[in-house]
Amino acid sequence: MCFLFLGLVVLVRFAMRDMELDVDVLRESIMNLPAVIMENIQLSREVSGDMWRIKIPYLDRDGDVVNVKSLDIRRQISGDKGEWYFFGREGIYSHDVKEASITDLLGTLKDENRTWKLEGKRLNWQEKNNTLTFPEGLTIYDEELSLNAPNASIDNRGVILLDHGGVIQWLKPLKE
Repeated sequence: MCFLFLGLVVLVRFAMRDMELDVDVLRESIMNLPAVIMENIQLSREVSGDMWRIKIPYLDRDGDVVNVKSLDIRRQISGDKGEWYFFGREGIYSHDVKEASITDLLGTLKDENRTWKLEGKRLNWQEKNNTLTFPEGLTIYDEELSLNAPNASIDNRGVILLDHGGVIQWLKPLKE
C-alpha cells in the first residue's frame, strides 16, 4: 500500500522535524549512501488528530529504490470514529520518480457502525498528485455486501472512486 509508504514518509518527516533536523538534507544524505538495510522498524505518530502506527520487519535500499518485506499500518481515527488497518506482503518505492507500489494488500476499515474487509493485488501511490490507485482490482466486503472493481482509486478524503465501474453483490438474505 502506497498509502502505507505515504504514512511512513509523513511519520519520518514529522520525527525529523521534532528532532530539529533538516528533512531534505537528511533524506539526500541517506539516498547517497551505497546501501541501507534496516530491520524491525516501528513508528508511531499523531497526524491531524489521528494516530498512525507502522511496523516494517525488513527494509533495504539500494540506489534510489527502497524495498520492504511485510508491512503493517494502523490508523486510529480521532474521536474513536474508527480504525484502518493495512497489511502488505511487500512494497517498493522509487526515490527518482517518487512512486510506490505495494503487493497483496489486505485490510480492514472500521467506523462506528461497520467493519469492511479490503483486498487488492496491488496499490500504487504517486507523491506528485498524492493518488492511491488499485490498477489490478479492489474488493471490499462485509457480511452483507461485496464490491468488486477492476480498477479503483481512493481520494485524500477516503472516498473510493470506481474508475471503470464495479459489481455490488448483496450477500445477506432478505427477511420474509
